[in-house]
Amino acid sequence: MKLIKAILWPIKKVIFFPLKILFYTILIFIFLVLFFQYRQNYDVDVSPLTVNEYENCIAVIEDYDVTILLLSEYISNLDSQQQSFLYDNLPDPLSVLTKPQEVTQDDFQNVRTFLKYYLQAGRFPGIGGKALSPQAASLCRGGLS
Repeated sequence: MKLIKAILWPIKKVIFFPLKILFYTILIFIFLVLFFQYRQNYDVDVSPLTVNEYENCIAVIEDYDVTILLLSEYISNLDSQQQSFLYDNLPDPLSVLTKPQEVTQDDFQNVRTFLKYYLQAGRFPGIGGKALSPQAASLCRGGLS
């Protein structure tokens, strides 16, 4: 029995050590994202989305032309500081939406599903009365309504 434990102990250590590092790295990354996200002052309502707000946003993003028009208006109404904040903080798959006039229908089809999940994060409550994803709540209220 001790021989089996002596053989399995190093194997467990070799296998579980990289998994532990990965797990703790992901936790630290999530903590840092949430920390910096909630320190931002958005100057708009970033409370969690209601069911009606979310459903309206989802209905809007089903139509390519309407979505591109609303996103174009939303981006053009932002000042330069808000635009740079948006460019810096949007997830990579959604960065194509920062220039709505250049989005093709194929690009739009690719990001539409991700956009739905991103907006879903705006429904969940986070810290201090803000949504779990404040940018998603702001985008839904300001850009897609």
